[in-house]
Amino acid sequence: MLRLTFAPLILLPLLAACSSAPKPIILDEENAAAAESDRDAERRAQEAIADIERRVEGGDLPKIQFEFDSDAITPESDPTLDLIAGVVLSNPKLKIFILAHCDSVGTEDYNLDLSRRRAKSVASYLVQKGIDPPSIRYHGYGSSHPIADNATEEGRAKNRRVEFRITTRDWNAVY
Repeated sequence: MLRLTFAPLILLPLLAACSSAPKPIILDEENAAAAESDRDAERRAQEAIADIERRVEGGDLPKIQFEFDSDAITPESDPTLDLIAGVVLSNPKLKIFILAHCDSVGTEDYNLDLSRRRAKSVASYLVQKGIDPPSIRYHGYGSSHPIADNATEEGRAKNRRVEFRITTRDWNAVY
C-alpha cells in the first residue's frame, strides 16, 4: 500500500516535465501544401544539381578545380559554381551542403585539412554570389571516400572532387 502512495509523487515531476515539451506540428491543408511545395523545390533543385554534375562528368562544364596544394579556386571553375549558386538562389528555402574530397597523395591529416579548406572556399564563393551563409554547410572528407583507384593519375583526378547536397529541411533535422 505504501508503494502506491508514493507512485503519484514520483510521477508528478516527470509528467510536469512532459507537459513543457514542444507541441506537435499539426499539418492542416495550408501547412501540408507548403510542405509539399518544399519537397517539390528540393526535388527540382536536386535534379538541377545532378544535371550540372552530369555535364561536368561529360566535359560540358568545367570541374571545380583548385590551385595545386591549395584551397584557391581556379577561375575555370566559375561557370560551374555560378550554376550551383543559381540553383540555390532560385528558392530561399533551399540549403546546400558542400562535400570536398582529396586523393590519397599526402598524409591523412593533411588531406583532411586541405579538403576542409577547399569546402570552405567553395562556401565563401557561394556567399559572394549571394547565398545567405546560414543556408550553407560544408565538410571535408580528405581521402576517406574515394570513388576511383588512387593508384592511377586518372583515379586520383576523379577522387579530387566537390559534391553538393540540397535540402529544404531545418539543419537540426539534417544532422
